[in-house]
Amino acid sequence: MTRAIFLFVLLALLAFGAVWLADYPGTVNLTWAGYQIQTSIVVVAALALVFAVLVAFLYRFWLWLKRGPGRIGALFSARRREKGLEAISSGMVAIAAGDPVEARRQAVAAEKHLSGEPMTLLLAAQAAELNDDDRAAQIYYDRMIKREDTEFLGLRGLIQRARKEGDIGQARALAERADALRPGTDWVLKELYELALKARDWDKADSALGRLARGKAAKGEAVRRAKAVISYERALVALEHGNEEEGLSLALASHDLDRSFVPAAVLAVRLTSKLESPRKLQKLVIDTWKHAPHRDLAEAIRLTNSGEQPPDWFRRAQDTVAPHNKDHVETHLMLAKAALASSDWGAAREHLMKAGGETPPASIYHMLASLEEKANADAIAAREWILKSANAPQDPLWICNNCGRQQDKWSVHCPSCDSFDSFSWKAPDRGTQSLESIDVEVVEEIKAVQAD
Repeated sequence: MTRAIFLFVLLALLAFGAVWLADYPGTVNLTWAGYQIQTSIVVVAALALVFAVLVAFLYRFWLWLKRGPGRIGALFSARRREKGLEAISSGMVAIAAGDPVEARRQAVAAEKHLSGEPMTLLLAAQAAELNDDDRAAQIYYDRMIKREDTEFLGLRGLIQRARKEGDIGQARALAERADALRPGTDWVLKELYELALKARDWDKADSALGRLARGKAAKGEAVRRAKAVISYERALVALEHGNEEEGLSLALASHDLDRSFVPAAVLAVRLTSKLESPRKLQKLVIDTWKHAPHRDLAEAIRLTNSGEQPPDWFRRAQDTVAPHNKDHVETHLMLAKAALASSDWGAAREHLMKAGGETPPASIYHMLASLEEKANADAIAAREWILKSANAPQDPLWICNNCGRQQDKWSVHCPSCDSFDSFSWKAPDRGTQSLESIDVEVVEEIKAVQAD
């Protein structure tokens, strides 16, 4: 509305001016270089208007010439960016689909159109990884960590490369740099924790786990178990440095975190017997046997009284240990071994039968064979028990849940696959045995019994 009023007023003024000039045309005389020109003011005004229009046109033409290349360049630049973004999108799809050839082709196209862009560098690095081009991947990740906007992302790629190459020290240094760059990032804390475990740096592992598990997660069963294992390993390190008191404190902390963790229970009993009063030891023995009955723990409890004779240990096991988990298989096995060592054949047979249950493991049959030989000198009956052991389930072992490795002693990392806390106490699959191997085993067992 305002614009229309303005145009109307302008037209009115122009009309008024034209009428005024028509009423008062006047004359203009111009003398220049011997020439004399005489005309009216109207003609001069018309020529001035034409001149102004011509100057305005020439000025606009000059501006177009000046800005034209930039506009053309911007047009081409936008087109290149569009093609680059299409290449990045297609390249990421190829990486997700596991197509190394297409991923590399799109990475080259993205580099051509959007050289140096963060997503271009990432695509190129990922394409190199997919094509197993370690040198190219390293180059691109190194370029990324030199830029402020891609440093954090480049560090993640380099950490994974260092882990792949087995360079745990380099991976830890990069993870610490990433943590300094963006403290508290979950994936960084997870890397710090896992790398500390692989490096057997238990103090750093404990610190990283404390930062990683926050709130309700810190009270979860898995976190408590991990803390228990780490505390146990820290206790072993303290003992290696001759600090038994710190070792005991950490062993007890491990047991409190996970009362079913047998190695911590064994270590706590062993150290308590050396450093604490008999009253505290007995309290610990009761607690550990309630929650972690195991043949290793039974042996540790037996050794708390050095020089103790077998009958005395049998009575102590009956009176102070067995009542606190009297129906457990390990309780009967502990009592059976103690009774055999004490030559209490009746008690030994009773507890062996209870320990074996419906499907006794091979060791029960072996002990029954030993019992027949020692108590009755009956080699034939002993042979029968040994023959039965050939098809019996194998005794429990520490078995890696990741790779299936079997061993007699628990270890924090599997020697075969390096998995952390992967061993469980369970019966392995023994498989079948040939008659020849059974006969050899029978002969060896009988010879061993006779030698005793």
